[in-house]
Amino acid sequence: MKQKFSIIFGMLAILSLMVTPLALAQSPAFDGTAAEEEGYWYSRYNLGNLVFRSGMGDVFMPEKAVVMQMIQAVDSNPDDGDTAAPSKNVALLRSVFASGDPHYITKFNPDDFATQRWDPASFDTTVTTPALAWTITKEAEWSKQFHVDNHFGKASDNFGAQWRFVGMILNAESKMQIQYALQNLKTDQGLFANSDGTVDYSGNWVMLIALSDVGSVTMMDAVPHSDTNRYLDNNASMMFLNAADMLYTALASRQPADTRELSLAIQGLTWFAAHATNADHQAEAITKISQFGDQLAGASFSTATEKSAAIRGLVEAYRVSGDSKYLDAAANTFNSLSGEYDTANNVFSSQNTYTIDDIATIFGALNSLKIFGGSAVDQNTVQNIFTNFYENAVNKSGLQMAAPPIPIAKGTFEQDEPPIFYSYPGMPAPPMAGGEFGVAPVFATEVKFDGGNWSVTNARFDTAGAMHASNEFIWFHNDEVDGFPVIKENAMMGNAMAAPAALPVTGGETSTPLNLHLLLAIAGVALIGGGVLVKQTIGSKG
Repeated sequence: MKQKFSIIFGMLAILSLMVTPLALAQSPAFDGTAAEEEGYWYSRYNLGNLVFRSGMGDVFMPEKAVVMQMIQAVDSNPDDGDTAAPSKNVALLRSVFASGDPHYITKFNPDDFATQRWDPASFDTTVTTPALAWTITKEAEWSKQFHVDNHFGKASDNFGAQWRFVGMILNAESKMQIQYALQNLKTDQGLFANSDGTVDYSGNWVMLIALSDVGSVTMMDAVPHSDTNRYLDNNASMMFLNAADMLYTALASRQPADTRELSLAIQGLTWFAAHATNADHQAEAITKISQFGDQLAGASFSTATEKSAAIRGLVEAYRVSGDSKYLDAAANTFNSLSGEYDTANNVFSSQNTYTIDDIATIFGALNSLKIFGGSAVDQNTVQNIFTNFYENAVNKSGLQMAAPPIPIAKGTFEQDEPPIFYSYPGMPAPPMAGGEFGVAPVFATEVKFDGGNWSVTNARFDTAGAMHASNEFIWFHNDEVDGFPVIKENAMMGNAMAAPAALPVTGGETSTPLNLHLLLAIAGVALIGGGVLVKQTIGSKG
């Protein structure tokens, strides 16, 4: 079976070489739907290669007992021909490192994730707050996606079991990474520091998102678009939401330093207020959102990224407050942004270099205007920039460096869409993407437009930026995974002090999902990338 899959993948990879290179390719019929669908898959490719394949973090080993419990939770009828199974040599991460070189270091074998590791010598082993927080958020958001009943099925269905299993693992991984942050990165002031001791305030606002997100998903009776919640864990939820409350308290007197931090502060406060356990703190957060929105509304911005950060924050201030002055300010800022858009080259005139975090910020702004801008902006202009800038800055630039062929690492029920939904024509398969052994299907750190051509100017993987972009990209599909939380009274308010404010080091005496030492033993699974799903007995050779 392994030989058969290897031969098939080899044939698919060879065929991918026969496609005209990106720089010479005739533009396909690329539209906004293609951009949204590619965003979905690129988000999935980037997350899975980081947290299951790369080895770029604190790796832990699996244990069989918890895996079997998870499989039973996602598949109530294992005899229906659709079963979940772990894959070989998955590298689960308890923490994530700041950056690394995503080139493979040995001959690629789609059946063995050990051959899809990245070079440890290339890793910046700093654990940064934004990298960890955006990763935790990404895991929470994709766990919700894999819980959508009419997309990935229910436990009783005969399709989607593997991906429901992936959702269980992602949820558990996010809980373990929060534990790591609370035990290793928390300061005496209640903030989170990078592993080198540096306090990144922007990263702390993102951590407020992460704690609130995971705390909320483990509290819900039913995940959105589902009848159930396989992640329900009230004790863990209370711990995480209390941790969010403590972080809010530490940030309460913070004045953001610049446009980017103002925007992230508004986003973090919105997530916090939507799931707050303390009514007074919720009210304070809502007030701060308006105060920071006022600051953005009265500011001026020089680059496309700054304008986009302002738009993203202003739209959230409008959503939370209902005050149209913030939407008007966002619209005015968009008029400035669209006014500098060069339709001949599909770039913004204020900058010719774009980091992956810039891309995340710009598309976060455009997506928020598509969803909430209404008639305050010219929606045709928003859509045109969204589509054309995506095609150029994400695809033609080489920012997304590779993509697996359609039959690889997707459920058979997911393979019937137009090919352009999965990757852009001419994008190489991972083994053919460069270097001796190939490149993982992930984002580069930076691209540049020199007036005539795009080029990748930094091919490293930047965890914070890539996970930020992966979140914004999955939120293109807010009909299934909604990255714009609505603030209402939390049912857990008034009970916030009933649970400990931090996770116990030993895991505590609770149900299996909360026992984080057992969760350290979760087995891996192929999420996405260049490989295939392989049924593999835990601990076996092969």
